[in-house]
Parts: sequence; structure tokens; C-alpha cells
Amino acid sequence: MKLTDPAQLAAKMVEVDADLDLAGMPSYSHMWATNARLRAELARAESHLQMMTLALSKAKSHLLHVELVARSAASVEQVGRQLARLRQDRDLLEAEWRARFDAGAADGPDA
Repeated sequence: MKLTDPAQLAAKMVEVDADLDLAGMPSYSHMWATNARLRAELARAESHLQMMTLALSKAKSHLLHVELVARSAASVEQVGRQLARLRQDRDLLEAEWRARFDAGAADGPDA
């Protein structure tokens, strides 16, 4: 059966929803809306997971770099200069990554 007329399609959907309701199941329309909402929530959760993974990676990298600086520096002043440069580099990388993330989030399911 081909339904090309929007009125026929709407009538058939009402019929399917009524049959599902009689069987004690949620309507197809409700399941469709729930599926869309769950997909949007999944996309948000994946984005947050990516941000947390980045934060963890950044912290591990920072600790390793600080340890290397502390072991190789000839003076306390040199440690201070290297740590300041490290902070600047990290801030630039983080700003760049966040800009890419925000641009991607704007194109996501909530856009």
C-alpha cells in the first residue's frame, strides 16, 4: 500500500497510533519523539565525554611537562619561565579546541 496523499498518511498514522494504544504500547508518534530526544541527549553526552577526555589528557600532559621542567631546569627562575610559557601554550590550544567544539556544537542536533 502506497500512501502519497498527506491526508491518507495522517489517517493511517492515527489508525496505527490507536492500534498501539489498544495494545498498551506508546503511540508511534510518541516513540518517534522519544527516539529523537534520546538521540539529542546521546549527542550531548558524547560531546561532554569528549570535553572530559580532553581535560584529563590535558591534565596528564601538564603534569608530565611540569615534571620534565622541574627535572631539567638549571634554576628556579628557569622553571618559572618555562611554566609561564607552558600555561600560555596550553591556553592557546584550549581556546582553539573550544572554538572548534563550539562550532561543531552549533551544527549539532540542537541547531
